[in-house]
Amino acid sequence: MPWFRLPSFFGGSKVASRSNNQSVPSTSSVNQAKDDSSMAVPTSKEYAGEAAKEFLDALEAVADQIPLPGVATIVKVAKNIIHACDDSHATLERAEELKQRIRTLMTVLVNKLKEKKKGERIQAELEADIQSLSNDLEYIQGKINEISSQNALLLILFKGLNEEKVKKCMGRLDNSLTNFGLARQINDAKFLHVLEQEILAFHNSHQKSLDDMSRKVDHLQTTMDDLKIILDENHEHEQLSTSATCRRRPRAKIPAKGAILRGRDALVAQLVQILISNLDGQKRSHICLLGPGGMGKTSTALAVMADPNLKNHFAEQNRIWVPCVKATSYSLLLDTLYNSLGTTQNTGDTLQDILSGIHSSKKPVILLLDNFETPWNLAESRSDTEQLLNELDQIPHVSLFITMRSSIPPCDGKQWLPFEIEAVDDVAARQIYLDIYPASSDDPKLSALLQILGYMPLAITLTAKRAATTKLGAEELFEEYQRVGTTMLGRGGDAKHSVDVSISLSIDSPPMKAHKEAFELLAILSMLPVGTTYDGLKKWWASNLRDLTGALEVLCETALVQRRGDHYSVLPVIQSYTLDNSRFPDHVRTEMITSACKFLGEHKSSPGDLFFKEHSDALSDGEVNLQAVLLKAQDPDPNLIEAFLILAAYQLSTRPRLEVIRYALKLARELEGHQSLLGEVLTCYGRILLYLDRYEPAEKYFVEARQIFLSIANEKRAAHCWLNLVELYRARSDRDFEKELPLVMGAKSAFERLNDTEGVALSLYYRGIIYGQNGDPLGIQYLTDARERFQNLGDRLNQAKCTYELQWAHYWTMNFDKAVEFGEAAIKEYQDILQYSGLAIQLLGRTLFMIGDYPLALQKLVDALPICKSYGRPTDIAQTLEMIGRAWAKMGQIADAQGVYLEAMRYYSAISGPIGKWGMTRCQFLTHKAEDPFLVPNSEETSALVYLYKDFL
Repeated sequence: MPWFRLPSFFGGSKVASRSNNQSVPSTSSVNQAKDDSSMAVPTSKEYAGEAAKEFLDALEAVADQIPLPGVATIVKVAKNIIHACDDSHATLERAEELKQRIRTLMTVLVNKLKEKKKGERIQAELEADIQSLSNDLEYIQGKINEISSQNALLLILFKGLNEEKVKKCMGRLDNSLTNFGLARQINDAKFLHVLEQEILAFHNSHQKSLDDMSRKVDHLQTTMDDLKIILDENHEHEQLSTSATCRRRPRAKIPAKGAILRGRDALVAQLVQILISNLDGQKRSHICLLGPGGMGKTSTALAVMADPNLKNHFAEQNRIWVPCVKATSYSLLLDTLYNSLGTTQNTGDTLQDILSGIHSSKKPVILLLDNFETPWNLAESRSDTEQLLNELDQIPHVSLFITMRSSIPPCDGKQWLPFEIEAVDDVAARQIYLDIYPASSDDPKLSALLQILGYMPLAITLTAKRAATTKLGAEELFEEYQRVGTTMLGRGGDAKHSVDVSISLSIDSPPMKAHKEAFELLAILSMLPVGTTYDGLKKWWASNLRDLTGALEVLCETALVQRRGDHYSVLPVIQSYTLDNSRFPDHVRTEMITSACKFLGEHKSSPGDLFFKEHSDALSDGEVNLQAVLLKAQDPDPNLIEAFLILAAYQLSTRPRLEVIRYALKLARELEGHQSLLGEVLTCYGRILLYLDRYEPAEKYFVEARQIFLSIANEKRAAHCWLNLVELYRARSDRDFEKELPLVMGAKSAFERLNDTEGVALSLYYRGIIYGQNGDPLGIQYLTDARERFQNLGDRLNQAKCTYELQWAHYWTMNFDKAVEFGEAAIKEYQDILQYSGLAIQLLGRTLFMIGDYPLALQKLVDALPICKSYGRPTDIAQTLEMIGRAWAKMGQIADAQGVYLEAMRYYSAISGPIGKWGMTRCQFLTHKAEDPFLVPNSEETSALVYLYKDFL
């Protein structure tokens, strides 16, 4: 039995009602019930499950008979996903909806195609829809498999994240639902039932025919053997009768596929299947393999050409490789194609000689036009090159297979099946590296190195070769790459042996040279790690460009940017190349920093403000980019530091981090004559450290900030520093009434002298916390007064904080009904203003535990855990896990409780001071108490327990 599992009541969407006398059935009674049920008559649910299985089997059998490439594979993958959804419905609430969508799609697809005959023409649009659906299902299968492989602890810790993955899976199917006319029929049970019955009837009627055919196989085999002998004799006769003067000239041999090709097996198989699947009378498929340099387009294409299935379909003399990388003019392109074909006809019209040579072959021909971007990017001959492709497109037995550095197929794109090759995944990246340098198999820093290289195959290959030569570890190579960038990635003179050369082929291409602003836009996008939208470029980052759309078009044509959804971004290795100081335009950096400051200045509203949600969403989308841009600043400036403070304050309210505020402090200390600004940075730094449970440095910064504010006679900000120190002492568990109360009263006096009504309310709030945590009813009085004042001021954040502290005050006075009331109110108030609600939910779970409603308490604690983990404060996560353990122990799930105590101790061990020490002591005691309910704590354990729990007083 796993040590950490999700109780069965989590499978549904309803929350159990609170009760004081609920009981949990024993394990033995549950097992007995299972044993009894195994001998019973099958239930209606079991009958339905068997019927569903029979239908899926029939669906798969009918799909196998459809003469259209990929359909049978799609149905098999869909069937596997449906089974996985059945297995995971207890932990994935949306699995049933996902399963229904997929089953509906498969039903309509198979019903639509089941009458197709071999040789019947299939619309290109339908082929594209089927291919798109295949890609979506492969993506979904991978995500569902990732979730299924998680152990029980991960399933509960990442429940929200897993549900989000399933939601994205359903989103991937929206286009297919529209393409197959299902947007309104997905929930039409009657419509689906009719289709299912039609498919079952079709399957049954064809089953008898299949049985009859199997009896004739032996006779047909004999006939086929005789026919093969005749064909072999005719082929030999044709070879003997061919005139020596008509023999083709020798052509360039197709290069052997690379020894290392990882992460492309599925793509190679898919491309091969498309190229060899051609129904009689139809024009052959044309494929365009797109992407930036270094991704392995040529390697993948050569692997396709070397595939045994493709070789069986295309004779050796009809598999033709055309290296276009040096075809720097239209005439050179024709000469290259002419030589690659080995054409003998020489009329003086090279194009007609090429076309005649291809027409002369009646068997399937595949032309691999490799690095086709070279001739295609020649503006002066673009129309001639386009006409050549159109001529080749009209030859029915020719399959065109193009690789090019672009994200846009040539011509109008209609005749192509485009495939944009992307970086490999982390598993394939590791395999590539270890194939070259196996000694790094246990290197703990290898993952970080592969990530910074963007999982680009060429970059990984060249880095691994350097490691194999120098015997350097991943950490040393990581640091070197950060220092020198892409110059580390190879020293060769061609694109295969140098990333710089590979990227420069795109940077120096004719389209880039022809557009003056294209490189500037590339530089702008290279400063934005997660990319941005067109609107983001137009309004903020590239508002000064005259021809933004033209520059963007060029970057897409050359595959220097990639588009995912509505976002444009640059691959990490291309970013590194572009950001090199020898190439990067200085004015772009300055303009980007100015834009970031302007953006932050226009998105700084407070919780509860009219535009707060809009501003918060914008900061959430742009946070990574804003941080990356601001950290490029070198010269201290007041406006720049103000921008840093806005971003740091946003991070404090969402997930405290140090990099931004640390850099802001560095710049603020260099700025002379702005002591007030330095004090604000120190205060913000202290609060971030406080919420990361780093109490000693936080106290140091609060004290320094107060001294600075006093030195410039800013009594108001100095008084706020006192209150910050009080909050720190309470969080650190000092709880020294005599030490803390004078600080609060001193701050209150200062605020009263300054007629600062908000400051006075804040002083009452902290006074209420001090009394409330000591179990004194005065705490409730002060907090109620403060809450009313904040409500009158329209300060919704501090109002919510007062409500939360009232929840605590009632908890400490053991008025649990009131604690529940204020807990529910606090959660709503925090969530209404989009603020962190994890602690309020955790305290509600703690209160329900004290009442004795363990299932509902567990539900609330499980709800709180992902919110606490998202915010990232170690104490909050550890205490939530600890309470989950207590709830499970009360429900008799001892192994689960002990497992979660162990996880809580992992977080407590990282917290310094009494909080971490007491947490470890409590969890160790509770681990033993789970097995021995009558265990009595010693004095040290009692001190640790009463810090949080009323039931150990």
